Amino acid sequence: MYIHLHGLAQPQGPLPQPVIPGQPPVPMPTNPLVPKKWCPELVKIQSNTCFSYEPQEIAISRTAAGHLTPDVVLVQPGMVLPNVIVSCRYLIIRDFGVDWRHVKLAASNEQLFKDWLNRFETDKSLFFRIVGYSDCVGVERNNFLLRRGRARNVFKLLGRSARSRVMAVIAAPPQTYLTDNSTIAARANNRSVVIEFFVNDSQTI
Repeated sequence: MYIHLHGLAQPQGPLPQPVIPGQPPVPMPTNPLVPKKWCPELVKIQSNTCFSYEPQEIAISRTAAGHLTPDVVLVQPGMVLPNVIVSCRYLIIRDFGVDWRHVKLAASNEQLFKDWLNRFETDKSLFFRIVGYSDCVGVERNNFLLRRGRARNVFKLLGRSARSRVMAVIAAPPQTYLTDNSTIAARANNRSVVIEFFVNDSQTI
């Protein structure tokens, strides 16, 4: 129904209201999870089982080539997990000659070893523990001195700054090995020194 006012028709009743578009939802702020540091332990074994050296094993162990290639390996054990910073790694210098404490020239000349020694010296956030190992052949109480001697000789290869950040230079506990002693290669892997290195801040390694 219309009422004529001055010749103009005006609608009666409520007028339709304009629709005001709604504001887009504002995402709620989220708190990102702080990454956690995690230091996965290097896998080791404890064993009383031992095997004797094979013919020529001792002689070959004392050559430059030895039984293993390469002599220096970097190990980051454990799986990489989300929101986790791995805060430690392990540099293994292996294939020492049987009953030898000194690091072979071939091992000290490997580029991987040189690169990490340089980083150990320049990266002040890194701290170290140096642990010596041996194979199972021989009386274990005598191998304590062998293990410690190997660790000390690796310590001497570090630069002055890196040596100041070494927390311990020790022999691995008795009857503790990196692997079993069932093969020539396994025994050569056990004749080793592990540089355990840890980061002291939020950096990753």
